[in-house]
Amino acid sequence: MKEQCESMTSPIREEADRRRVSLETRIRSRYVELPESERRVADVILDFPGQLAAYSATELAGLAGVSKAAASRLFKRLGFGSFEEARRLVRDARSWGSPLYLHQEEPAAQDPGQDLQEAVDSHCAALRRSLERVDPGQLEAAVDALLDAPRVWVAGFRNSHFIASYTRAQLIQLRRNVMLLPSAGETLGEYVAEFEAGQLLLAVGLRRRVPQFRRLLQAARGEGLRVINITDPSAAGSRMVCDWNFVCELDSGHLFDTYVGPMALIHHMCLLAMRRAGKAGRQRLERIEIQHELLSEFE
Repeated sequence: MKEQCESMTSPIREEADRRRVSLETRIRSRYVELPESERRVADVILDFPGQLAAYSATELAGLAGVSKAAASRLFKRLGFGSFEEARRLVRDARSWGSPLYLHQEEPAAQDPGQDLQEAVDSHCAALRRSLERVDPGQLEAAVDALLDAPRVWVAGFRNSHFIASYTRAQLIQLRRNVMLLPSAGETLGEYVAEFEAGQLLLAVGLRRRVPQFRRLLQAARGEGLRVINITDPSAAGSRMVCDWNFVCELDSGHLFDTYVGPMALIHHMCLLAMRRAGKAGRQRLERIEIQHELLSEFE
């Protein structure tokens, strides 16, 4: 188990090292000392840093109205060995899901109907790519584990938390002992202390993951829990030690990620679980509906 945790930690640390000092942080730390020509290049970059991935050095210099040599001097001053090294850093930031680097210069205003159609196309493409990745056999095994475990923990941080909350809300319709963590103002220790072998963790770890997510996975594996990981293509490290990994597409082609893929996957997973729960699941659902009526919980 120790070896498994170490094999997960190394790639994640490498990811963090690559992102430690971003391009815009490097520029702002040296901005006041930049010569005029280099400052003009820096201004072009700071407007939309993510677009650097699409420029050549010559194109960047042209946009700034300076020589290619001036652009090259700027990147050396910022600590890059080459322009290509800077572009790799930008591509990594985009892959990691930084909204600053995903933000692109807005095109000219277009018809609202066309905007909506492009949104539909973008979300449908992400949904299709997400569900086409799913191995049906792996999905069936994960659903069986969700039903068989004596207790299921569901976890997510930042934007992943609302998806984890939705997951728990569906699962409690068909089985007992489904716990969401972390709650507001709480730390992980109180929950991890209740981890026991045979339990299951359903972890939603979409970009941009916080360090606590890795620690939670390590703790779960150390205590003998099985792990279902709902993630995205950027999560190479966290996938190494999980029993089931479902990789969803989040890229919308715009500033913010799209979550139609993971939400659809969770929805389908819970539908399969309800089918497999059979009579016991239906009886639980009936008891819940009776209590809704007795408590007058809905209008």
